[in-house]
Parts: sequence; structure tokens; C-alpha cells
Amino acid sequence: MMYRKIANLSVVSLLMLLSVACSDDKEMPRVDGVWFNMVSRPIEQTTCAYPGQTLCVRGSGLGGLRKLTVNGTVINLNNILVYASDNSITFQVPADVKTTGDNIHVVTTNGKVDYPFIIRTAAEQPTLSYDSNSSSVVPFSSLTLVPGNTLEIKGSNLEGVKEVWLPLAFGDRIQCELDPETASTDEKIFVKIPETAHFASGRCEVVMEKYDAVRDITYIDKLYSKVHDFKN
Repeated sequence: MMYRKIANLSVVSLLMLLSVACSDDKEMPRVDGVWFNMVSRPIEQTTCAYPGQTLCVRGSGLGGLRKLTVNGTVINLNNILVYASDNSITFQVPADVKTTGDNIHVVTTNGKVDYPFIIRTAAEQPTLSYDSNSSSVVPFSSLTLVPGNTLEIKGSNLEGVKEVWLPLAFGDRIQCELDPETASTDEKIFVKIPETAHFASGRCEVVMEKYDAVRDITYIDKLYSKVHDFKN
């Protein structure tokens, strides 16, 4: 009888050890960073985004996703644009997302994690001047780029421009100097076309340095054009 009790105690002890071991195997969620995930721009890490953009939260232990909120705005996990795995969560920022709070909150079956992240208002978002009704209307004064000439780029919220890059052959690119004689504004950027460049089809990249008065921080914002066939 005593041997049976000892055996039963041994089984219970073994089950408890296995239970503890299994619980130890559960990985708490961790977020390492947030990346853009859109065909309209390169996949790159970011610290802020705008409503409507698609983001990918990367980390570990993200499987078994139960809840995802951005600044308190709940993301519909049944949306076809939401993809979740153990290492990433891809989702589209809702148009009605709150722009205060600066936080992405992830809840999984094993725990929860908060990650600091800024959503800026749609009114702040830099854009280039395209016409949805006409493919011939582009934000560039010309797609034929003559060395030494000034290229005008039209848009909105373009203040703080620091760099403008144009595509070259074989996937390369070249930085264009801001026109020293014509100051850029929040609606127009003026750059000089560099010498000895062989332009090709690709995107124009605009890099801007912005100041956030509410948060008292300076940040980098990037803007990409559609793919155009730039020529010499």
C-alpha cells in the first residue's frame, strides 16, 4: 500500500514538473521594431506612420495573437490585411486611428507587450502632386533630366527637405543637390540635375527633417514617388 502511495506521489510530482517545464517554454511576446510593408515604398524600419499605411511589427513570441491596439484603437484581427506569425504582425493602420498615446499594444496567449510608436495626423503627411484622373500629370517639371538644369518637384508638406535621390541604371541612385538659388518650400522642391548621371526607371526619394512641437522631437520622414522612366 505504501509503495502505491509513493508511486502515486511520484506521478503527481512528475506531472507538476512537466507542467512547470511547459509553462517555461512559453515565450513572452517581444517587439524589436516596426517596419513599413507596402509595395509603394521600400521595406524599412520606422518610428512613425500615418493612417492608411501598412506596418509590420517584428519580434518574437507574437504567435497566438489575441489583441492589437494602436493608441487605444483596436485593430480588427479578422481583417484580410492582418497577417500574424510568431515573429511578425502585419496590419493596416485604420483611417480613424487615434494620433495620441504613442503606443502599440500586443496581447498574445502568453502575455502582453507595449512598444512606443507615433502615429501622425493625415494632415501632416508629405505627398507628391499626382492626378488620379490623369496618368500624364506627374509631380516633376520634367522626366527628361538635363545635367545642370533645375528640376521642380511639387507636393505638400515638403518642408525640411534634406536630400533628394533619383534612380540610375542597374538599381543604383544618385543624390541631387538642392538648388542654392531657389529656396524650396512646403509645396515645391528645387534640385540641380547632376553631371554624368545615367538615369533609369525607378522612384524618386525625398528625405525630410521634421520638428514635432507637441513631442519636442526632431525626426526623419521619407517620401517616395511612383515608378517613372527618368531619362537623360
